[in-house]
Amino acid sequence: MLRLKLLALLTCLFCVVADEYEEDLSVAGYHPDAPPTIILTPGTPGPLDVSEGSDLVSRCSVLENEPFTFKWIRRLPDGSAQILSQNYVLSLYQVTHQDIEYPIYCQATRSADGQIFEELLDIRVASSYSPGITTEYQLTIRSLPAEDLSQGRVMRQCLFESSPELNEQFDFRWLDQNGRVTTNGDSLILLLENLVDLGNYTCEATNRQTGAVYHAKYHVTQPSTSDEEERTYQIGWLDQQYTVNIRPLTAEVIVGKPYEIECEVSPRPDTPVSYRWYHAGRAVGDNAVLRIPSLAYPDIGAYICRAEWTPRQSRTGPIAANTTVEINLALTREMGIEMVPPPGNVMVTLPGETRELHCEFHHLRGSQGVQWFFNEQPLEFHPTLNLSGNVHRIDRMRVSIVILRGVEKSHAGAYECRVNGDIRQTNVIVRDEDVLQINPSSDTVDEGFAVEFHCQTSGSGRPSNRDMLWFYRPFRDGPMIPLDTTSPTGFRRQDDPYALHTSFISKQYARKSDEGEYICRLGPNEAVAKLFVRQISNYDVFITPPIIRVRAYQPIQIECYTQETSGRPSSVVPTHRIDRPIVGFISTPIGENRLQISHPTGLGAEYNGTRVECYTEHPGKPASAIIVIESACPQGYRRCRSGQCIPAGRFCDGQYDCIDQSDEDPLYCKACDPISKPCEEYNGRAPHKKHYMIHWECDGEDDCGNGFDESRCPDKAVARCDGSTFTCDRGSRRIPLAYVCDKERDCVSGEDENNCATPVIQSSPTYRYTTRPGRQVILQCRVTGRPIPRVIWRFNWGCLLDEGGRFRVHSVVENCDSPMPTVVSTLTITGVQNGDDGIYNCEALAGATRAMSADYFVMLE
Repeated sequence: MLRLKLLALLTCLFCVVADEYEEDLSVAGYHPDAPPTIILTPGTPGPLDVSEGSDLVSRCSVLENEPFTFKWIRRLPDGSAQILSQNYVLSLYQVTHQDIEYPIYCQATRSADGQIFEELLDIRVASSYSPGITTEYQLTIRSLPAEDLSQGRVMRQCLFESSPELNEQFDFRWLDQNGRVTTNGDSLILLLENLVDLGNYTCEATNRQTGAVYHAKYHVTQPSTSDEEERTYQIGWLDQQYTVNIRPLTAEVIVGKPYEIECEVSPRPDTPVSYRWYHAGRAVGDNAVLRIPSLAYPDIGAYICRAEWTPRQSRTGPIAANTTVEINLALTREMGIEMVPPPGNVMVTLPGETRELHCEFHHLRGSQGVQWFFNEQPLEFHPTLNLSGNVHRIDRMRVSIVILRGVEKSHAGAYECRVNGDIRQTNVIVRDEDVLQINPSSDTVDEGFAVEFHCQTSGSGRPSNRDMLWFYRPFRDGPMIPLDTTSPTGFRRQDDPYALHTSFISKQYARKSDEGEYICRLGPNEAVAKLFVRQISNYDVFITPPIIRVRAYQPIQIECYTQETSGRPSSVVPTHRIDRPIVGFISTPIGENRLQISHPTGLGAEYNGTRVECYTEHPGKPASAIIVIESACPQGYRRCRSGQCIPAGRFCDGQYDCIDQSDEDPLYCKACDPISKPCEEYNGRAPHKKHYMIHWECDGEDDCGNGFDESRCPDKAVARCDGSTFTCDRGSRRIPLAYVCDKERDCVSGEDENNCATPVIQSSPTYRYTTRPGRQVILQCRVTGRPIPRVIWRFNWGCLLDEGGRFRVHSVVENCDSPMPTVVSTLTITGVQNGDDGIYNCEALAGATRAMSADYFVMLE
């Protein structure tokens, strides 16, 4: 009678039964007999083209919303499996033939029943591969016309010969045999210096849009020779390389002052070197040092130095090399310049600027005697100077001014003003630079990132950005159209009032459709910039937990986050939607790629099956979670399949108590119950009862009838101070600890019911834990009560997934001698897997009373 009374008083807050479990999962789209749909990204549909030396990355997922764990294996000929990855991402870098010789599978293990499903990664070996490019495009290496292998000059170009326009979509570079970058570009130019330069060189072409990589190799060998003497010469030749440079000897370029530059060969040849200088198509010097005694306007421009010598052991004749230097003056800062006597001064300007030439005189009253000349012809009658009407003359009492408004290239030349035989001169240099310039001239951005171009004009006249026009032209010969800068989702034009010569266009989130040419126009001039938008790997959205089981009006918390398909972290915060109108959900960003969705007051049973979906605006698969709201029976009761509640002790006791007789259903009896365990055979004896309550374990009384519940003591999960019995004050009678504080006097004086205290669970400093698959999570619960409480752990109100395996509970008692000892119970989850995320609780059982902790949320990232 005593034990039956205790059975009625004990509470089963939640007991998972087979039919309930099956019903709940069917809400989430799970059917136990149907295999899941496994998706390999990339790889579904196949085949997946892979070239040797490239990287192979694929992600395994299932369409169903049931928890799965993943790993990648290679199936060997003997039938054994070699593990390649312990999670859903397969990453093989610089793939070799051995890596893909045997089939590779993704193994998906369903957490609900442990059933394993496999999906083959269909791999096709290709010499080169890039998404969006057909296999007819092959990366080739060809020689350039200037290549001369006999002289050690290697000049090779790497390109797609069958589709020249395709080359504009790739970034090229050359790598040497040690993997070092030798050239950023499609051309390999080598002047072989020694034997270490020989070997394999690799051309690498990377698609700006997809990130796919092509490779082609070229082997540089020593030139063949016929005899030992010639071979010796070749090696000696390989050890020497010459360069010709020009260096200035005068620090500043000043008109009217001497200016010197020197031509030199490095290393210095062992034979005499002859030099010849050229300027404006004529020879101007024959020494290593070129000296200009007094720098004048005609001296501005390009100078070529040609150095020639004959090596002592040469069999092919002299060696000659050219190099060029440009002598330029700095731009004149002042808008106007005062002319001076010959040889005059110099004004350096840019096209489009406004400049003034001032001819000052003090001995005349009026400007009637002032004459202007341009390139020795009267300025007013020059045939080409003022065709555009932008040259103006202003005469005053003491000065005559020529104004060049909107300088043109034809305005460059020598200007003179003559006053009674007095000559003043200014040489105007119009620097031949682009009137318009867009920066950057070419830009490659990832889809979803910001992009900006600015167009600037060289000119100090009126605010020219008002006259700038922007156009757009897609790649592949599309029409040029005016750029729409009024759409809120398109490019925006935002010219700054303080930058009068610059126009800005920008877009916060670039799209693949924005790829093309952006043209800036000002009058007859235009500048072009190219935009390449790289479509990065799709953003995968993950949600944790995928199934959340709560009671009615219990707080709900779900988190979702994004990640690139390649496995790299993203900076995109997902958004969410609910499949039915519900008030009270709160969304809070808790990281650069993570969103928390919570409902502090919970939902009623009528919202069972609510689906929460997380997604992004970018390409990729969304993720969803199911909220399962389960009915709760009163304390100490358990729910039948029909919904009827009966005392928990009447389940699986050999008598039918549920109207539908489900309390004796073998599936119900085999289902895991957090606060009860099945009795098993022990020492060859069958148990007398089917179940015992978990806090009767190791309590000094045989509850199963064959000693099974007392056979595994001590248990690390059971916290004890002194033995498994209680000693009464009178008569020294010993009673099982389970009889203490059970509201039934078992000692003569009733001391077994004295000083009883309901268990109290202390608050935890944190209730939210984030982790990654493969890592470890430790949860801790501190409980006080009398008698010493038995602490169990629940997962989603049910049993732990793998207690005693990856899930281990360890409980100890602190301060056994105090009136109120403290039980510290620790749950350690090792090798976290998908499906371990959810709600965890610790529950304290002490006599006929109990306590439940707040929810511990374990989230995956």
